Amino acid sequence: MADPSTPRTWLSANAGRAGWWPWIAAAAGSLTVVPLLAIAWSVATIGQSMVIEGAPFSSIVPALLVLPAAFLLRGALAWVRTETSTLGALKVRHAVRRDLLERIGLLGPVWARRQHSAVLGNRVWDQVDALHGYYAGYRPQLVLCATIPLVILLAVFPLSWAAGLALLMTAPFVPLNMAMVGAGARERQEEQFRELGRMGRHFLDTLRGLPTLKLFGVGGQRAEAVHEASEGFRKRTMHVLRLAFLSSTVLEFFSSVAIAILAVYIGFVYLGFMSFGTWGQGLDLFAGLFILILAPDFYQPLRELGTHYHAKAEAEAAAQDLIAILEHDLPARGGAVDWGPRSRLGLRLEGVTCRYGPGQPAALDRLSLDIRAGETLALVGPSGHGKSTLLNLLGGFLEPEAGSVTTDDGTAIVSIAPEAWRRAVAWVGQNPAILSGTLAENLRLAAPEADDGALLAALDKADLGPWASALPSGLATRIGGGGRPISGGEARRLALARAFLRDAPLVLLDEPTASLDHESEERVIRALDRLRVGRTVALVTHRLDLLRLADRIARVEQGRIASIVAGPSATVRLHAEAGHG
Repeated sequence: MADPSTPRTWLSANAGRAGWWPWIAAAAGSLTVVPLLAIAWSVATIGQSMVIEGAPFSSIVPALLVLPAAFLLRGALAWVRTETSTLGALKVRHAVRRDLLERIGLLGPVWARRQHSAVLGNRVWDQVDALHGYYAGYRPQLVLCATIPLVILLAVFPLSWAAGLALLMTAPFVPLNMAMVGAGARERQEEQFRELGRMGRHFLDTLRGLPTLKLFGVGGQRAEAVHEASEGFRKRTMHVLRLAFLSSTVLEFFSSVAIAILAVYIGFVYLGFMSFGTWGQGLDLFAGLFILILAPDFYQPLRELGTHYHAKAEAEAAAQDLIAILEHDLPARGGAVDWGPRSRLGLRLEGVTCRYGPGQPAALDRLSLDIRAGETLALVGPSGHGKSTLLNLLGGFLEPEAGSVTTDDGTAIVSIAPEAWRRAVAWVGQNPAILSGTLAENLRLAAPEADDGALLAALDKADLGPWASALPSGLATRIGGGGRPISGGEARRLALARAFLRDAPLVLLDEPTASLDHESEERVIRALDRLRVGRTVALVTHRLDLLRLADRIARVEQGRIASIVAGPSATVRLHAEAGHG
């Protein structure tokens, strides 16, 4: 692949992903010159025969029959060109969007959470769609600008070298105009994309905070901010359209002037004021009509290229932002292909330091901690002191700047392939992802091969069995966006059902009962009590009720372990063992 350091080279490098469709589109577009020549020949023959030669009607019947066939063939070729160029552009867009989503997945949830969701959505959808015009229109049109004018010149020069020279000399004015407006068009498109992202952020933030805005009576102020952002986007859109219309007007002007010059030359030849440029043979009505019919189509590919040139500017502006994600540095990870998750997994952290970016304060500062296999370790402490960072580190979403994280068999996590390590981890967060789809599809995110029996068993363990049985279509019931709404407690237990299906030896829990009412919290705690059996659990919480599950409680302050004490679960177990003894 070509060096993707600039938008132009990146766009060219991705053109090959369209397959053969662009070549078919270019071939079909180039072949439209054949019926065009037939149309010009037919009209010129009819004019010469009837006006000059006074030939009988029967002599022009062949030319009359050629006309409808030529028009139909030209329309069919134009349809093939449009369809195939669209298919090629769709293939490129799908491939780029897949690359983008895969890259975001590799960058991980920590990186994604630090981006505004409206901006990411704009990158994945709007800016990838902005590539369509470049691949469907601009690139195939480049080929047509070389083939169609060349064929027309070859047809015109044998009749009149002066007419051919006039076409040849006026053609460069069109690309010259495109070069003049090109830089400005790209700059305007970049401004428009930035304003679109700003408007999306304003609108999404307003929707998310609508209850708070209404509660404090400041909805009108926020509406003004959204209006200001949308007005800015409108103005920049009008700037882009103004530039596009102005460019098209200039292109039409140059084309019209060039055709007018050609028509004046032919008229002066007929009037006898000019006698050069016809190879000494004169210019009959057939030759004049033939040249004048072809002249507009000589400039047509160049005019269309000028129209598509704005699609090129839009694509380059979009590519600039897409490259920033697709070429973003990934965390360096090794790959121990022979490592597999064990049934019981312990971890050791020694002198671990983590930062979220260069120059930022350490989120974890020389932290050391042993997590025993099969224990439930609760992490408590003030907000912003490193608890969630520690979970992100254990989940493989962050890399330590210093120190080491190893399993109890001595394997360093950084030497394990990310996919292999994440198979050993189950995650339940504060805001579980509920995708738009069926209940079964949401559960199979954790275990794609699980059958319906395994899904129902996981739901029972998560205390969702009766709820799932009451659904109108059972596992086939649609939930999430456009489906059956689910409560916060149901969403948490659905995430726990995924963790049961995952059956991973390490379970990471980030505030799994936050913002739940007492009844929902108790149901989640009961499900967690079943989930932790035989597994190593790291649990971040501020809720006292959840601490009764902990074997040990570690207090995290300033990115370090301030203290570790035995939890209620360990105390109960020790008392039970002492009584049994």
